[in-house]
Amino acid sequence: MLGKQEALPQRYKIFFAIGGLGENVVFQAATAWLFFFWAGQGDSSKALIPLGLLGVLLSIGRFIEAFDDPLIGHMSDKTQSKFGRRFPYIFFGAPFLALSFFLLWIPIEGTLLLRSLYFFVVLQCFFLTYTLVSAPYEGVLPELAKTSSDRVSASSWRVLFGILGAALGLVGSSFLITRFGFMAMASILGITAIVSFWISILGIRKRVTKASHTKSHLNFFQAIIIILKNKHFMIFSVSLILFSLGFNLLNALLPFYVKVVLKKPEVLVGLFSGIILASMLIVLPIQTRLAQKYGKNKIYAYSMLGLSFLFPLLGFIGIIPSTISRIDPLFQTIGVVIAIGIALSGQFIFPNAILADIIDFDAKQTGLRREAIFYGIQNTLQKFSFALSSLIFGTTLSLFGSTMEQPLGIRLIGPIAGFFSILGFFVFIKMYKMIDT
Repeated sequence: MLGKQEALPQRYKIFFAIGGLGENVVFQAATAWLFFFWAGQGDSSKALIPLGLLGVLLSIGRFIEAFDDPLIGHMSDKTQSKFGRRFPYIFFGAPFLALSFFLLWIPIEGTLLLRSLYFFVVLQCFFLTYTLVSAPYEGVLPELAKTSSDRVSASSWRVLFGILGAALGLVGSSFLITRFGFMAMASILGITAIVSFWISILGIRKRVTKASHTKSHLNFFQAIIIILKNKHFMIFSVSLILFSLGFNLLNALLPFYVKVVLKKPEVLVGLFSGIILASMLIVLPIQTRLAQKYGKNKIYAYSMLGLSFLFPLLGFIGIIPSTISRIDPLFQTIGVVIAIGIALSGQFIFPNAILADIIDFDAKQTGLRREAIFYGIQNTLQKFSFALSSLIFGTTLSLFGSTMEQPLGIRLIGPIAGFFSILGFFVFIKMYKMIDT
């Protein structure tokens, strides 16, 4: 750390964290339902876009969109305004994010080519506006909270509001879709995102406006090259990317799993999502205390290891002859998702706090504060994993089956997700050597 720092007042942690609700509410809803909606809502004969093509479009879209994160982050770091570096992007970008999210759920009539083009263009608008808001928002944490303790605390508050946002995006969306349809869901969640981001940035504006920053003399490409040479950053990012790949596969899986494997109505997607989020919420204080005692790096790593064993269990529920197989598959699934939620909290609390430490290390080396471009490059790398997960998901279901008669593709997603998660664990635990500050 750069000398002894004054503790951050609690109200600023809470105001900052409220933005996590807006960030998660649209992202989680899109991740959970977009494949399902455009692929015919469980009936391939009603698909707006065939499953295999949909996976390719999402994969290409994620790959193209990944490159805007570092550019927007760099612009945010260099922005000079009386409201601070981040305010204009978050305040004015939020309404456009909500609009593009709404348009995702309004398919147009026409040929498959026309529908596919519309989907791809609107998807790119959603990705771009999400980055326009989220990259500057994530860049706020290191400049707002100066100590490791404050960063873990602020991140914990952010996870709390992120869980509320995810609950609205997953559980709430399930209820809204069942009662009112996809358009109503998109309208309500989009407005919620706007309000959340506005409350957050207005609440912390005075604090971040007062912060002093050394303006970077580096151009965009110089900044990227220096950051990519930071071994701490690259090792951490690779571990996070591998885990994210597995986790995104599970997010896309849930609606298919409920309808095809469990043979239950889609409303249960909300139930399972709610169980995961409630489990995360219950153990949130425990995870924070464990981090204070053992260090956030260690808790982050071993929560990833636990998930690498839990994810594959979803692929075997109801098919392995044993005493436990006599239990209804629904209750078996509930037990697994409770355990997933407990372990998953560590993956939501600590990554931003760990990256903030890396950014401090970079500031010591360069004399520059470049928070948003770090988050931007990390998001770019993560979106490559999103692109790959979309391709893996669509291809696996297309090749191995996604129907009640042939559900192997759906069952394979859990083991695949577990494989990527354990790779992420080994990369972090064996190669990341930065001291937990």
